[in-house]
Amino acid sequence: MPDHEREHTASIAEFLAAAPWKHALLTTYALSLSYFESEVLRPLLQVGCDDIWLIVDAEGYRASLFERRSMRVGQEYRLIPAALPDGLLHAKSIYLCNDDEDLLLVGSGNVTFGGHGKNAEVFEALVPASAANAFEDFASYLESVGSRPDIRLGRGEWIDDFAARARRAAARGQSDEPVVRLIHSLDSPVVTQLQERLAPLGPCGRTIIMSPYHDPDGEAVETLLQSIDAARGAVSVSLGKTTPFPFAKAVSWGRPVDAVSMVEPESRFVHAKWYEFEFADERILLTGSINATRKALTTTDNIELGVLRSLPLTPPPIDWEKADQPAFEPAARLPSGLGVQEIVYAAFDRMNAHRLHGQLISGQEVAGEWQLRLVQADGESFSSIAILDEQGRFSVHDPALELLSSFAAVQILLVRGMREARGWVHNEMLLSVGARRRLTAGALSRLMRREETDDDIQALLDYLSINAEQHLRLFDPPVRHQDPGADRNGQDRIVSAHIDELAPLTENPASHGTGHGAVTRQDDQFEAAMLRLRRVLLGHGRVRSQPMETRGDSTLAEEDLAQSRKRTPEEDRKALGLDDFEAAITKLIDEANDRPEIVDRLLVLLVEVSMWMRLARLGDVDGAHDFLSNWFFKACRFGHCNLDRITALQQHVITAAATLYALVRNPEARRSVGTSLHDSLEKFYCGAVNVEQGLAQLFPDPQAGFSGLLFGDGKVIDLQDALREILAIRTRRQQLDDALRLATEGKEVPCNWEIFSSDIGQALWDALQGPYWQKSVKRGYPGMLACAFDYFIFPLHESRQFQRLRFTRCIHCKRFTVDTNP
Repeated sequence: MPDHEREHTASIAEFLAAAPWKHALLTTYALSLSYFESEVLRPLLQVGCDDIWLIVDAEGYRASLFERRSMRVGQEYRLIPAALPDGLLHAKSIYLCNDDEDLLLVGSGNVTFGGHGKNAEVFEALVPASAANAFEDFASYLESVGSRPDIRLGRGEWIDDFAARARRAAARGQSDEPVVRLIHSLDSPVVTQLQERLAPLGPCGRTIIMSPYHDPDGEAVETLLQSIDAARGAVSVSLGKTTPFPFAKAVSWGRPVDAVSMVEPESRFVHAKWYEFEFADERILLTGSINATRKALTTTDNIELGVLRSLPLTPPPIDWEKADQPAFEPAARLPSGLGVQEIVYAAFDRMNAHRLHGQLISGQEVAGEWQLRLVQADGESFSSIAILDEQGRFSVHDPALELLSSFAAVQILLVRGMREARGWVHNEMLLSVGARRRLTAGALSRLMRREETDDDIQALLDYLSINAEQHLRLFDPPVRHQDPGADRNGQDRIVSAHIDELAPLTENPASHGTGHGAVTRQDDQFEAAMLRLRRVLLGHGRVRSQPMETRGDSTLAEEDLAQSRKRTPEEDRKALGLDDFEAAITKLIDEANDRPEIVDRLLVLLVEVSMWMRLARLGDVDGAHDFLSNWFFKACRFGHCNLDRITALQQHVITAAATLYALVRNPEARRSVGTSLHDSLEKFYCGAVNVEQGLAQLFPDPQAGFSGLLFGDGKVIDLQDALREILAIRTRRQQLDDALRLATEGKEVPCNWEIFSSDIGQALWDALQGPYWQKSVKRGYPGMLACAFDYFIFPLHESRQFQRLRFTRCIHCKRFTVDTNP
């Protein structure tokens, strides 16, 4: 919104997250699917929006077909192409609503990284409480889109649905002064409507125009100034060296046209469309998608949408100053109209996966027989014949389609002779699923059978990234007894991981495990399926000697990596969404620092999913080892040990410590690693670790977990011995406590203890010598990250050193602070 309307200009992201929206309609000319899916779709899914329609011009739709990483189009939102014979769908709008709230954004920015942040754009945010007439106008605008016979749409039922919602919003609201109205180009040119609406206001003193595009001869600006009889015009110029507006040509128009610039110049590319009309007592402002071009202002060829509002004459919404006229350079012309291009919209039937229906959008004759081919990211394909009617509609029925219907990123190709049309394929069955979307019953079934595809993995990780807190109670119960399994004539070993049953479900999933309430049978079944899935993550079922073959990529078949090069583990992690999942769960852990039970369960979820992905799915043993090490130290720092009962977190922490220690082969390195592991275990247990208690919390069978896969080669690992060795090594806390005790008693402090092996450790040992050592060394208080002598907060390096070694030297007083607290 303009600055005079709002001190804080909200971002698109803030509006998307502002309420639990149920329905979303977006229209755009240009489109970046990577931007939409990462920055628009995700927040909408997070607030529970499950009816998302993205309407895009044919040019933007064609461009989207070449994006490599789109795995959600047609599965979690509908992408509908719109084509005009001689114009563009150029309107930019976002309509969000639920049963109680409505929000309409109308502006200049496309659904791209530039349109929603990188460029200088303008959006008006409208709500029914103050702009009911605008919602009525929006409903009429949608109905005009549906009634124009020359506008070709892949699907059209969204028009009536969202028009009805906008009209209901208008009925609930009211229109305060100043009046805000929408203006569009579907029924009459924008310039004609401006002439009719501005005429009652009297003479127009000045018209200020800001637009990134102009006609080479300035025709649209000349027509606008003449139609409203403006005394003078002003055209905004940016900081560039050229302008697309022909100031030299405008000299002959009979009215002055000045070059102006903003007093506070904008350093970004100015893509905003802005028209100010100054009258004796008020100022009229028009913003939106309408460029200062002949096609946008003076014809009905394009679909344009803008907001017209009345403002006080002073203060002006933007301060302008006269500017020098830059050199003229005509703007590049945008592609306009469908022309000879052809595109396809297609969908699998909601009730029958054997049926595919769709429509070819073209300006040419289309009836007859076409070659049809479906292609999916992993190379799966289907070929058939499609018979198109005169409107381009077709329907194909074949049982072989069912396989493709379960995949994401499916594209359709229609070919006849030299003509070729491509489009996205939607899955109406998945689009009708509400909260869980791509995490379907089929995906869960394949995951539990260990026959999952990449699409299933991505769906699971994406679902858990957004809905993890609904299922955290499943990640608290420990693994109980593990059956040892058997080597059945050389076949893969079978592991059984038993987890305490949670049925019947009594907790409300949304309560983070702290409340109770009724749930539906469907929810209960889904929770049971997730519990079975957790068993799979822990090794329940067949143990594979090799990671599963990747059968689902996120690129088109013709864009796959060369056969001579396989994807690296890092590329796999990113492609499957593991990095995004880990970032999302880590963020939840950081945000839940005041809810220890939630933190513990999130840590369990993180280790079980991430280790399973790296070992069973990606075969990345080195990456799994590094992850487990980092997770262990993080869990000991942020997790909480429940001394009254065994939890899954305690099992993972103890087993991870024993595993990491057993993996170290070098005897010298082993003691150093053991010291760090034991030290962290003391932090987790808030004191000394009881050996018997620790042994009771180990996973009895290393195969039910991740130790066996980390060691590989079927090796038998004695984790109990490894844990005993760790706990026999004195921790840094114990060494420091003993050193201070000996110094206090006046006894010799051995210099060969590990705590003194570093340069700073040797300096600490030196400080402990002699009767006056207490002037140089002092114990810190629990949780203290400051010098125990002068209380100066430790700088970053010293703070990390203090947390790792449990002692450091103050850079101010040069004295040592020692942490011997549990």
